[in-house]
Amino acid sequence: MTNRASAVESISPAFARTKKLLFQPFRFGLWARLAVVALITGEAGGGGGGGGSLPNLNTHRNQGGDNQFGNYWAEAARLISVPGWEQIQPYIGWIVMGAVLALGLMLLWIYSDCVYRFILLDAVVTGQCRLREGWRRWRAVGRRYLLWVIGFAFGGLVLVGVVAGIPVLLAYRAGWFAHPDQNLGILIGGGILLGLVVIALAAVLAIIEMLGRDFLVPIMAFENVGAMDGWEKLLAMMGAEKLAYAAYVLMKIVLAMGGAIIFTIANLIVILVLLIPLGLLGLVGYLIGSGLGFTWNISTELLVAGVGLLVIAGILYVVGFVYAPGLVFFQSYTIEFFAPRYGPLSNKMFPISPAVPPLTPPIPPLVPGDAFPA
Repeated sequence: MTNRASAVESISPAFARTKKLLFQPFRFGLWARLAVVALITGEAGGGGGGGGSLPNLNTHRNQGGDNQFGNYWAEAARLISVPGWEQIQPYIGWIVMGAVLALGLMLLWIYSDCVYRFILLDAVVTGQCRLREGWRRWRAVGRRYLLWVIGFAFGGLVLVGVVAGIPVLLAYRAGWFAHPDQNLGILIGGGILLGLVVIALAAVLAIIEMLGRDFLVPIMAFENVGAMDGWEKLLAMMGAEKLAYAAYVLMKIVLAMGGAIIFTIANLIVILVLLIPLGLLGLVGYLIGSGLGFTWNISTELLVAGVGLLVIAGILYVVGFVYAPGLVFFQSYTIEFFAPRYGPLSNKMFPISPAVPPLTPPIPPLVPGDAFPA
């Protein structure tokens, strides 16, 4: 096994690997596919008034029990004084469907993120980014990683809720909120202390998530195990080199902060450059629409919203394209640090060369009585 490079010593080979993969030679197709990976992993951010709308649940309010459900909607809206309820109500069904669709898309994105973590690892290790083939290859292990991600997120939310909620509940039961002027000092001091505790807890959870993303993924990929078995192996490895992994976490935070500054500036420049032609196209489209007599209604507003979403998606894709070096560098940095400490990854990254045969035949051993060879 190769020498175990420290967190600092892993930076230089990570830059070298990034340069070799992305620029020697430059492959536009590879960058284009890595942009998709960057977007999915999050490393880089009805009809109108006609028959297409759902029925108004508030019509015929006084015709008996058949419209009782609509009466409930109307009464609830009246009690909470929803502004513009009469305009919103005909589309409440579409709003609910949109919310359900958004939830489904969010779950699909999280699942895709889990699978694409393995695709990213495979791309940096092999130098080839194959999205469809990678999806077929890694979707099974990605589902196991998804279970860990969802379980960890839910457990983290519960933990933060308990840590933050119990002190607030105790303060409420003690009557501190009923007379805040009489307990101002303890409320301010307790609030600051509670805020610091929650921030510290969130930082610990973020570090655990980062360790899972960086080190659990390779273990699950190479050993085809579940998250719990992977964590058991990872914790044993980390226990043997506590200082090395602690230094990795600190260096990763420093590098992430530096990368965020660099790529934020680069992305702002790219976005500003893109907004100039996009703004001109939008102005031309508005003038053409006005000339053709288009008016603003729900249909045209939805059309403009759809075009706007496509424009935003295009800008995000360009941002992901620009971030490809950062994506490859941070994955390379993890590999350069972890591979010497993890045998299967080390054997893949640094294969042992076969023994080189001697250039000349070996000299036979001396036999007593023979002359020393010239």
